[in-house]
This record gives sequence, structure tokens and C-alpha cells, in this order.
Amino acid sequence: MQKHWHAPLLEHLIQFSQQKPLSLHVPGHRHGEVYGQLTEQLRHTDYEELMRYMAKLGAIDVTELSHTDDLHDPETIIKDAQAATAKLYGAERSFFLVGGSTAGNIALILSLCDTNDYIIVQRNVHKSIINSCKLAGANVIFLNPAHEATTNLPVIPSIDTVQQALVQYPQAKAVFLTNPNYYGISADLSEYVTLVHNYHMPLLVDEAHGAHYGIAPYAPPSALKAGADAVVQSMHKTLPAFTMGAVLHTQGQYILKTRLQQQLSIIQSSSPSYVIMASLDAARATLECYGYEWFLQTYTIVNRLTEWLHSKQLCLRVEQLDSKSLEYKQDPYRMLLFDQSNKVTGYQLQKMLEAKMVWAEMANEKYVVLVWHMNATEQQYEIVQRALLEIHQQISVMVASCHTVSTIINAPEVMISNPVKLQRFPSNRKIETIALIEAKGRYSAEMVIPYPPGIPILFEEEVVQAFHIENLLQFIHSGARFQGSTTISEGMIKVFI
Repeated sequence: MQKHWHAPLLEHLIQFSQQKPLSLHVPGHRHGEVYGQLTEQLRHTDYEELMRYMAKLGAIDVTELSHTDDLHDPETIIKDAQAATAKLYGAERSFFLVGGSTAGNIALILSLCDTNDYIIVQRNVHKSIINSCKLAGANVIFLNPAHEATTNLPVIPSIDTVQQALVQYPQAKAVFLTNPNYYGISADLSEYVTLVHNYHMPLLVDEAHGAHYGIAPYAPPSALKAGADAVVQSMHKTLPAFTMGAVLHTQGQYILKTRLQQQLSIIQSSSPSYVIMASLDAARATLECYGYEWFLQTYTIVNRLTEWLHSKQLCLRVEQLDSKSLEYKQDPYRMLLFDQSNKVTGYQLQKMLEAKMVWAEMANEKYVVLVWHMNATEQQYEIVQRALLEIHQQISVMVASCHTVSTIINAPEVMISNPVKLQRFPSNRKIETIALIEAKGRYSAEMVIPYPPGIPILFEEEVVQAFHIENLLQFIHSGARFQGSTTISEGMIKVFI
């Protein structure tokens, strides 16, 4: 039986473009017509084929016309597309985001927090949540993450840590957690939802890397199913939406929908991209129609590749959590690849893959993260298999170095911070640049962010401690890239005088 693939927003835009409308409005490419003209001008050049694609894409890149609806006050096709998304995921309302999960995180916090309000936040969150708290003028109580035993990677704070924070700060407006982490490791949030609701506040979840959760076979359940009040998902990360395409799902009594929609209108462009919105509609329809079988195909390929690596006894391995673990689950579509001989770091392994034209999502000092999307092919399997075999051969002839993959040092057992008032504007205090190894006890004058994953190690105004220095030195030694900071890679840091 033929499956019914239905994307109301995309279908309407296509039907409109087929009528060959005369565009005397923005945008200036006139339904892609200008690109079509460029195709003729650039014939027989490397740009010709690209211009053909741009012309086709431009055909659906429209603005708010009388029949194309309005993202900020949807009544017809956008409303229908968002409703179809909410129905698939089991949300009460779903809002399209054309500014990525960042837009959803900011709008959520601004809709809940006024100046000097308190909010409880997992420390290792994405920088967009930190920036949201700056904009809101909120006081942030940071919770140190727990660590998964097999990988020692940071995950959400323990339930005991969250409970202790709620006892100390019952006036907080919300609890904001990130689940899964960048490495695809997640916890069941049901117990967290019950706990937070007992304090009459919402649980907000950055589920950017879990847009396929609860739908793809063998994937962990979504935070929505656990009862979270607001869940942000980057549809472009694991589903076939265009970059910056994301969705904010809400349910329950704690999220004021009108106030949230007002903040979304402030944060998001008044001229939202119809191409991105159409891709969100198409991604949802594809997931609904073909998601299970196409992800199952990918699941089979990932398992085959993992088993092949182990059977060949290569130095490369795929980290696997205990499938029977009740505490944490691993996303089966996210491979954590590492060198068990410890001759190369994750950063080095990533560069070796890139030399074979295999581009990974990210790396840290130990792992390279490979994200496998729906409908992976046999050809992709063979490309990766060949690359891994060649890299194994390269590593095998390396002389064993004194390098051993380090373990990031955990923070001291102060699991709950005092309230931190993050500054929206840089401080006017004088700043100097000193050697990182001499910075203990000084106040950092910059936010230090290894990227990816974009999780701050240090915040402005935070006291630099010994574990910060040791962790940063390990990141530098491993070849990490830092976002924003211009001095850390050279072993220097900006501090307040």
C-alpha cells in the first residue's frame, strides 16, 4: 500500500510556484527567476548547475503574501504544518523555529524569567541557554553534571542534585536540562518531571540532538513522552530539514503559550525563511511516512560496521554502553569511534577521517562522533569501512608515543553553585592577559568554549580553579578549537585586574 506523504506548507508553495506568478515584492530573486537568468549567463561554467538548483529553490522562497500565512500568527498552511508536527510528536503545540534551537531556548527563558528571577540550569548546557539567561537578567543556579560510567562523559545532573537545588531555591522559575548530550547519551526524564512538578514549575529540555527520539526504532524515548513541559529539537541535526530548522514543542499548564509566542515573535525574523519552514514540513512528513523503515535500514548498517570493526580486531573501536543499563541509554545512530591503542586522540582521528573525505560531526580528546541519518546506503557503509581499514593500517605502524588519552577532570563536589548573575554587557573592569597556569584564583574575563560542542568551561566573572586549568590544558594539548577566545589556544587567558 502506497504511503500518503503529505506536507501542507510545502505543497502549497509548490502549487503557487507552478502558476508562474509575477513577483513585484521581496525577495529580490523573484521566485528564483534571477537565478534562472544567471544559468544562461554562466553556461559552460562551474556555476551553471548550481544556478539551476538555486532557481528551483528560489521558486518556494516567498514572503508573507495574502495566501502564504504568517509564522508569527499562523492561521492556515503554517498552522496546519505545525499541527501535523505536534500530532506526530504527541505535543499540545509545536512551533517552527527558523533560527535553530537557539531561538527556542532564548524564547523559552524570556517567556519565563524576568530580571533577577532565579532559574536552575545544568552547567554543561549549550551557550544559547547561557546567552538567554544574560538577556533575561536572571540569576542562574548551575548544577554540575553527573558522568556516565563507561565513557566518563558528562550527562544530566543526578536526580538528587536537582532535588537539593529545588529545596534550596523553590522560588526558581524553571529547571533547564540538556538530554541527550552531544554524544547521544540520555537518561529517562520521567522521575525528573515528577520532581520538578512537585515544586510547581516547568521542566525545560534542550533535546536538540533527539528529533528522532521516540519514533526511530531502538532510539530512546522523547522528553515529551516523559512529560517535559517544553522540548526544543533541532530537526536539521538528525532529520532532513535544512540548517537552522528546529521545532519547539510544549504541553501542560506551566508554559504560557501566548507569552511564549510573543517572545518567539521578538526573537525570530519578521521575514522568516519559507524554505526552512518548508523543509521542516517535509522532514516531519518523511519521518512520519518512512522514518521507521529508513532508520531501521541505518540501524542495520551501523550494527554491521560496529561488528565488522570488532571481528577484524582493529585498533579502532565503537564505544557501547551496556544495553541493559536502566540509568542511561545510547542513541544507536551516533557512533563513538576511538583508538583503543591510545596512539591518536579523537581530534587526530577526526583529521585522518577528513583526509579520506569522511567528515565527522565532532571530536573530543578521545572520541570521534559519527552521526548516521535515516536511509543510510550500502555505498556509505563501504566508504566508511574502507576509510577505517586504511586508518587502522596507518595507526598500526605508528611508534607508540607517550601520549595517553586523558580523562577530563571533574569539578569538586560542589554540585550546586551559588546564584550567578551573568552580565549582558562586558564589564568595564580592566583586563589583563596572563598565562593559564598562573590564573588560579583570578576572575575570568572571558567565556571559554571548546567548539564543538559549544559548552562553556568557564564563564565571565567565574573564579578560575585548578580543575579548570587542568581541563583546559588537556583540551589545548589534544588540539581542541575554542570559540570566541583568542588566547586560550596559546595557553593564555584574559582575567580581570
